[in-house]
Amino acid sequence: MGLKDKYSELITAARAAKVSELEIKEENRKLYIEGVAPTEEAKRKLWHLYGKISHDASDDVVLNIKLSHNDEETKDITV
Repeated sequence: MGLKDKYSELITAARAAKVSELEIKEENRKLYIEGVAPTEEAKRKLWHLYGKISHDASDDVVLNIKLSHNDEETKDITV
C-alpha cells in the first residue's frame, strides 16, 4: 500500500473541507499534505482524522494545514 492510499481518507477530507492551495506530494518515502483550511473547525477535523490514521506517531507524513486569514479575522471580531 502506498502512502497516498494509506492517507486517502485524509486527502479526501481535505478536498471535501475545501482546503485551498492543497498540495499533495510524495518525496523520499514521505507524503506531504499542505494547504489552507477555511475554518478552525475544518483544520481540527483534519488533525483529528490524521491522529486516527497515524496513531503510531508515524513520520511517513507531514501535515501542514494553515488557517485562512478570513477565519482568523472573523474570530478576532467575534471574540
